[in-house]
Formats: sequence, structure tokens, C-alpha cells
Amino acid sequence: MEVWASRYGKQVQFLMVCVDTAGVAIQFGKMFGLKNVINCWIPSRGYMPVGYGQLGCSGFIVSDGQGCFVSRKTKAYLQYGDDAFSHVEELLRQNFAIQPWTEDRRHAKIKEDVLDPNWTLPSVGVSSMDHEHEECEKALSLLLRTHTVVSLREALEKLTEHFQHEECLMKSSGFGSPGESFSPYANHIKDHERILDIGYLELAKLTKAKEPHKSFLAMTCSDVRENGAAA
Repeated sequence: MEVWASRYGKQVQFLMVCVDTAGVAIQFGKMFGLKNVINCWIPSRGYMPVGYGQLGCSGFIVSDGQGCFVSRKTKAYLQYGDDAFSHVEELLRQNFAIQPWTEDRRHAKIKEDVLDPNWTLPSVGVSSMDHEHEECEKALSLLLRTHTVVSLREALEKLTEHFQHEECLMKSSGFGSPGESFSPYANHIKDHERILDIGYLELAKLTKAKEPHKSFLAMTCSDVRENGAAA
């Protein structure tokens, strides 16, 4: 979101509202280097919006300068992928004649390239999860380097095992408010399912004579690493 916000400059105000604790909001701010995004948090459930709203991966809320809704729920990233961002940009163009500035004009840069085979996830503070993330990283790095069916299958096996374990830990610890509206837990699981569905669908298309498509590799590795960073 930081790179996205930097492309619009002062034309659009991006607001990231954490529904967890202030500590989580601060951690995200540091992790993603938020400078062009207002980073805040909701101090209690009593401040939650009534009748509308969702986590960002399920759609954005867009309003005008007076706080009137343009859209209460844009396309969900979990369903539409990058088209979800295009939908927001189209709403801004149609309703306010706002276009993003070019990369050259804003010199927007991503500090860490999540498609770099040597990219590593930051620690989540749980040793078992950190170890599993390392194993997943090794599998993803191998996939990025070799582009083979075998490495894709191994990566999917590692991810499936890790996702199942992570979901059990999250649920048993109450992380992400399982069972509640605005549940990071529920959306995290949906993201797991989306990533695995894409991966196994790609695997089913391939034969030993073929390689995973580069666009698939880019999307999947990026999604997995961003999902892990949000865990």
C-alpha cells in the first residue's frame, strides 16, 4: 500500500486501520515503511463500524473529501487478485478524475523485492513458525531458480503442511479473533486457500516436459511471502 500511495501523492489519502492492537499497527508500520499512508488502530470493538466494512484483503472503502461513500466495498483481493487494485484506481478516475503519477515522477521503489530468491521473511516471534517459514523460503527459492514441476510440487507440499499447522496455532491461541466479524484469522485462511488453489491448479496443467509459467511464479511467490509477512 505504501508504494501504491506514493504513486498518488497528495491526491488521495490512504488510511490503514488496524483492528488488532496498537502494537500490531506499529509493527506493520515499521515492517512496510509506511510514510505516505496514515497508520492507525481501533482501540476497542465499540469503535467498529456498524453495517459496513471489511478487512482490506476483502475490499477497500472509498469516500470523497466530505466522507461520503463512493464505495463501501471494492473488489476483494482474495477473489480478484491485482484486479482489485485496478478497480479502486478506476473508481478514483471515474469519480474524481484522479490518475496515479508515473513511477518516474514519484521514484517509488519497493525496498525489498519479494521475488528475489534470497528474500527472507522477518521473524514472527514464534520459533516453530520461523523454522517453517525458512523451510518454505527454501522451497520457494528453489522454485524461482529451477522452474520445474518437481520444485513446484515440493513447494506446494511445504506450503500445505505449514498452512495447516499455522491455522491450528492461530485458532488455539485465539490469534486474529476466530469466529468474529473483521477476523484476520478468517481472511488469513482464505488467503491460504487461494494460494494453494492457484498452485495445485497450475500443477495439474503441467507435464514433465513443461515449466510453471513465469507469471504464475511471480504471483504465487509474491502472495506467499506477503501472506507470511502479515502472519
